[in-house]
Amino acid sequence: MKYTFLPVVFILGSLFLAQVLPEETPVNNKSEVFVLATLYRRHNSTPVYNLDTLKRIISAIDPQVFVLDVNPKELKEQKVYPSKIEYPGVIFPLVNEMQRPAYAAEPPEPVFTEIVQAVIKAHKEFDSTRADASRSLQQYTGSLFNVLKIVWQTPADVNGQRTDKALAGKRALEDQLIGPVDIDGDRRWTQNIVNVTLQAANAHPGKRILVLIGIENCHGVRAALRAQNGIQLVDMEQWLRRQ
Repeated sequence: MKYTFLPVVFILGSLFLAQVLPEETPVNNKSEVFVLATLYRRHNSTPVYNLDTLKRIISAIDPQVFVLDVNPKELKEQKVYPSKIEYPGVIFPLVNEMQRPAYAAEPPEPVFTEIVQAVIKAHKEFDSTRADASRSLQQYTGSLFNVLKIVWQTPADVNGQRTDKALAGKRALEDQLIGPVDIDGDRRWTQNIVNVTLQAANAHPGKRILVLIGIENCHGVRAALRAQNGIQLVDMEQWLRRQ
């Protein structure tokens, strides 16, 4: 009997702890990192993920730190490109109301302009030298998002693995067609987001960090953060399904 008592006690204790601990518990004072997609203007045409829904999700997460899809100048001035309707509509008002630290995930100048201009130039060259392929890619992108809007029945679907895989496939096709400048720009952009997120985690250990990123970059950011041992990446899809 003495050989089985301790294992039984251990198992019962483990079961008890599993019941009383919250579903997402920070491990070893690691920051919990939530990567939540934003849709820019597509929020207006996506009822299941409109601005009111985005606001409710952010409020439910109750982040202690924000990492935003803006550059440092935009964060300071709280002015963004007109397409990013979620920022004046939801995100900046919440940041101001909640009075939480906010980090700019996009590169500072001059790196921001360097990457953006190089990618724009590569896309323009692709449009002019391979016009048929460019039109096909644009049609594919439009059709893909039309299909995704049909598939998206809940916010969890928007932030789910199927969406990430679909948009990762789109990115792979773009990289192959447009070439190394596009690949390098995406790599540097994603790495900057990861670096800023880790900087925020180091400055605020054990805190809930919300990374708000345009949906087409979410798959790359989630994959890169998943490989980081210093944080606890929350499964956004599963977290949303539990709400």
